[in-house]
Amino acid sequence: MVNMYSKVKLSRTVITKATLYALILTQLLQVGVSYAAKPNNGKSLYENFGKGGCIQCHGKTGNEPVMPFYPRIAGQTELYLYNQMLDYKYGRRTNGLYIPMEVAMQAYSDADIKAIASYLAANTPF
Repeated sequence: MVNMYSKVKLSRTVITKATLYALILTQLLQVGVSYAAKPNNGKSLYENFGKGGCIQCHGKTGNEPVMPFYPRIAGQTELYLYNQMLDYKYGRRTNGLYIPMEVAMQAYSDADIKAIASYLAANTPF
């Protein structure tokens, strides 16, 4: 019997990289599926006191800030909210009250942040 793989010579590095990319892609797809299957995930993440605690400063719907200088965030566009939260998480935003937000965003993955942004964007604006 002829081994059809004997004519194809792949280096160990190429095989390792291909395997790694396949594993990463699988993980990304699983994250996407898990969030798509949980439409209320953004709400539960937003209300989670143990993580970033968004609700503690921005109120139940995102439009009841506990301090007058905290923003009302519900009803903003999803892309705007997502980008703002990512900027806080990765230290790209350093104006205003950025330190509490920078700390709060560290608890969330990028997928978590996307889910929160989606939830807030669907809420009624102030």
